[in-house]
Amino acid sequence: MLEFLGPLVGRMHPILVHLPIGILIFGIILCFFPQREKITLLPAIRLAFLLGGIAALCAGISGFLQYQFEGFSWEDVQIHLFGGVLTALGSFGLFFHFRKAETIQLKSKVLASGLGLILTVTGHLGGSLTHGASYFTEVLPPELQSFLGIEIQPEKGPQLTEETWEEAVLYSEVIQPILNQNCKSCHNPRNRKGELDLTTLKGLISGGEDGIILTAGDAQHSELFARLILPKDDEKHMPPSEKRQPSKEEIALIETWIKAGGKADQTLAEAGISRKFIEPFIQKNEVPFYPISQIPAISADSLAQLKDHGFFAELIESGSGLLKVTCTNYPGFKDSDWEKLAPVKNRIAYLDLSGTRVSDALLEEISQLPNLTVLKLNGTTISGNSLTQVAQVPTLKLIYLNQTAVNLSHIQSLSTSKSLEKVFTFDTPASLEISKSEKLSLPFLVEGASYSLPKLPSDTIVY
Repeated sequence: MLEFLGPLVGRMHPILVHLPIGILIFGIILCFFPQREKITLLPAIRLAFLLGGIAALCAGISGFLQYQFEGFSWEDVQIHLFGGVLTALGSFGLFFHFRKAETIQLKSKVLASGLGLILTVTGHLGGSLTHGASYFTEVLPPELQSFLGIEIQPEKGPQLTEETWEEAVLYSEVIQPILNQNCKSCHNPRNRKGELDLTTLKGLISGGEDGIILTAGDAQHSELFARLILPKDDEKHMPPSEKRQPSKEEIALIETWIKAGGKADQTLAEAGISRKFIEPFIQKNEVPFYPISQIPAISADSLAQLKDHGFFAELIESGSGLLKVTCTNYPGFKDSDWEKLAPVKNRIAYLDLSGTRVSDALLEEISQLPNLTVLKLNGTTISGNSLTQVAQVPTLKLIYLNQTAVNLSHIQSLSTSKSLEKVFTFDTPASLEISKSEKLSLPFLVEGASYSLPKLPSDTIVY
């Protein structure tokens, strides 16, 4: 008949555990108070550790019963349990230590500090068991969390794919992620602000202390939507003005979902959601423009040496080992100067030799660059007869041949390239041939047709 006592006492653990914490913190603080000859704090310190030890023992027994009857795993509670035992033993130990002591020595303060550390760790583990591992840290500013080495996992909005977005479930894959990103911090099972939990559909339907917030089919009379469209300075506007605000697309999706009945299993296609509303949430499979390379970043000395030779050299992006090299300030660069670039040839992703004295012979060397993505040969004397060699570069995407002697057949020879996307041929024989060609099929885009703009009356006005 009294079987309920064990579980009942166990469930009192979260209440009982605060008593020894308060008493022991009080006793530890007294150990560091200045001591006066006429007024000694030793009796109060002894009493604090005695009562704290007794309270810690009672809280420990209650905690053990909670472990027995509430189904906690041993792996989760073992360190917390050992910490509770150490706290109780340490409290009694300090009581007997101060019982014999006549003054508070350095040793006494060290022992009290040790008990404080044990109490802190034990309390933290207890809080993690009941509130989650991030209970104490999740309220810290993101910068402080990063400084402490805590990995921050921010809530993400809808994450849809190009191929399957129409089949995505509107509530679970769109609406709930929006609510998680904008509302979860205040309306979750642990922090039910306004007695409202917005992390589940059940919570949405149940509403909060002010009643229901979701009226299926009627967005205007649903608090969930109505508060989103209030002016930000309105005290009823949600989320609060200092918090992240949902985008207009997110608000439109919530409105559409409510109007469609606020169903749990309706897909985007069934709800009649158009692509324009969902476009910001479709994940694009973006391919990086430059190759992904494992080459380590170049040293400052090597970069300075390139600049001493006359090249303008910089990283294509911070932390990359690939380089952008141009001869803007080195117009005298010729084929024999290539040896100056030989030490970094595997790093060159962007090479601008425009206006230099290079010839067709250098194209063979250029074709050996494994990461070359952009090549500029504007205003050089190359004939174009060796362009087939450049087409062998596996990463080449753009090639600039403006103001050179290349013709259409030279451009067509680049068709063997499997990576080339665009060729620029302004002011070349090729541009004239292409403009006259009616049927021309190339695997890349050619920019370079000759354009002639009509004269405007204003062109003849003298100002």
